Amino acid sequence: MTVAHVPSTLFAPLYVARAKGYFDAEGIAVDLQKVKSGQDAVGPAANGKLDVVVAGFSAGMFSAVASGLDLKVVGSMGIAPGDPNASPTALEVSAASTGTLADLRGKRVAVAGGPGSAGGFQLATVLQPAGLSLGDVQVVNLGIPDMQPALANGSVDAALVAAPFTTKMEKAGVARPLAVPPKGASATGVIYGGSFARGAAAQRFFDALVRASRDLQGEGAKSEEVLKILADATGQDIAVLREVPSYTWLPDLAPLPDQLDKQQRVYRDAGLMTDAAPLKTESFVDTAFARKAAGK
Repeated sequence: MTVAHVPSTLFAPLYVARAKGYFDAEGIAVDLQKVKSGQDAVGPAANGKLDVVVAGFSAGMFSAVASGLDLKVVGSMGIAPGDPNASPTALEVSAASTGTLADLRGKRVAVAGGPGSAGGFQLATVLQPAGLSLGDVQVVNLGIPDMQPALANGSVDAALVAAPFTTKMEKAGVARPLAVPPKGASATGVIYGGSFARGAAAQRFFDALVRASRDLQGEGAKSEEVLKILADATGQDIAVLREVPSYTWLPDLAPLPDQLDKQQRVYRDAGLMTDAAPLKTESFVDTAFARKAAGK
């Protein structure tokens, strides 16, 4: 089976399951294929050219489902811990800035993938406490590695940055964290192509992911074994991974319909989805795989 993924510590259960032989134990051979964004893999998954997508959800994914593509969201991945002092994602501003969140109205904010990406939704959750929405700022599509120089030269006023780049720019004296996504915020997960979802391997694949997620609870996410697995999977330095905050994962990796509803609403309010009617989550979310895995 073929799994498209965007290399990130957000998707630790996928890499842990592979490295620890959990997929092998379920009798399935998994071929991981890197993609730049989850949106790149949505069409191929719906057409049966890919089986699974482990990546961020985007406005394009919701529109694809609304257009009738055969896809199911079956699980969640990394969830924001909400700790302002230990968050793997943060809205960073120039270290010299003395402004508040509300002062970002009308300013340029960098987000990898732009407003319709998973990061666009995360930015919306960060802005909300200040009474701001995506439409109140100028969202600039910028790759995360390019955000530090952009903040340094003033070409953007803020940037939604993921670890370890947050740690790097803060230690360099370039940026400081202004705010973080709230506890429970999530915009990533597991998408099954419809034909794969109806096949025998679908539950076994999810069982292996859940077994790995259980290994990541508590201090498990920071064990040397896990850090080595993540360094190998993402190309990040293990010394850096030791220092950066970790995401959290539900033990059963259950999908999060409430987050999907909020995400869809954010995209609609920003004019990024023009479908006639909002999607009902029950039409494209399948919780059965997580329920069955939790009972094992």
